[in-house]
Amino acid sequence: MRVFVRSLFAALALAVVAGLTLAPRMIVGPARRAFLDWADATTLPVFGGVAYAEAERLLNTAMFVPLGVALALLLPLRGWPLAVAAGFVVSVAVEYLQAGIPGRVPDPPDVLWNTVGGAVGVGAVTLVRALAVAARAQRGSVTRT
Repeated sequence: MRVFVRSLFAALALAVVAGLTLAPRMIVGPARRAFLDWADATTLPVFGGVAYAEAERLLNTAMFVPLGVALALLLPLRGWPLAVAAGFVVSVAVEYLQAGIPGRVPDPPDVLWNTVGGAVGVGAVTLVRALAVAARAQRGSVTRT
């Protein structure tokens, strides 16, 4: 059951990334504009000085964090490099496919920011798992007298 739920989460994360990055702009554009307007309105007091290019990088990074989490959950603890590599491959595939989609323009620097987002998600899962392993080992090594 756990593998099924994790696989479902990974499929959902991949579907969201695909929808946001591969749908024609005329379909995704209005939702993207509404999100950016909402983000501007709610974060203006905190992030008022953030330029569009920086916001775009942050959004590209944030979009891949759930995918990184999902990929890391599908693999064993030591499989984290494979999860980061898979995030990179998905990002490269997205940029390649965007070349043939109306209104989409591939942007090679997006590969970097998407991969960073995936790595952040993988890193979070790996850290939590490593801490859990250490805690279990600690409990197992405590002697009771």
